[in-house]
Amino acid sequence: MGGPKKLKEELTSFDLTNIIVGSIVGADIYIASALTAGLIGPFSIIVWLVAGVLATIIALVFAYCSYYVPRVGGPFAFVSCAFDDFYGFLTGWSMWIAEILALPVFAIAFVQYLQYFFPLDFFQQVIVKGLFLFSLIFINIIGVKAAGRANDFLTIIKLIPLILLVFGGIFFFVSNPGTPATNYTPFAPLGLNNFGAALVLILWAYAGFELGTLPASEVKNPKKTIPKAIATGMLIVTIFYLSTNFVIYGIVNWSSLAKTTTPLVDAASIILGQSEP
Repeated sequence: MGGPKKLKEELTSFDLTNIIVGSIVGADIYIASALTAGLIGPFSIIVWLVAGVLATIIALVFAYCSYYVPRVGGPFAFVSCAFDDFYGFLTGWSMWIAEILALPVFAIAFVQYLQYFFPLDFFQQVIVKGLFLFSLIFINIIGVKAAGRANDFLTIIKLIPLILLVFGGIFFFVSNPGTPATNYTPFAPLGLNNFGAALVLILWAYAGFELGTLPASEVKNPKKTIPKAIATGMLIVTIFYLSTNFVIYGIVNWSSLAKTTTPLVDAASIILGQSEP
């Protein structure tokens, strides 16, 4: 009998960077801006910066671990190597539960934004959410190469609206220089008592980089590729998060943001002149 089948190293640095960026940039950026607006106001932009620094430090720890333990399983492999398989099992199981519990958030946010354009009743919402989750699961069942290519496409699709929003926001600020000054004043209208709650919420928005360590045995030259992809992915995400939120808080007043479920659509509507700042 032969040994265990060796996994094919099919994922490139580009694929893995997209997996990391795609895993982080999900439903969070589409809803978190509104949630933090109700907690701490425009000061949230500082919290996004602080959370980005903290998340990057944690991500670099994962990058360090992946260099010395470039094995499939990510955190499971790290803990198993450092301690034993039992603690590795607890780590892997806990991570699996956390990812499963977080998955519905993506479907909920997707339906919230879809309803802005196509109103859906309760049963239609359930069907769309089910199809959304099933399609993601099915692609991953097909294989890592198919999942990697699909993730490349979905990541680019997710980033395009953010890029358009940021550049649209910049042009809007040039044409309406008084709007961002007005919306950022006062900077912390609710005080800083909710700083901790806002920080935890935003840190969750930066989570996902750990998923880049899971397919290590299916990555080309994992000892170099994974750390590089994690560092690059965190830089891309942090830039997108800061620039997107700077535009959102500058265009939409924090009190209005706190009441909406579609902050990016609200900001885009103002940019396009469909509503007032």
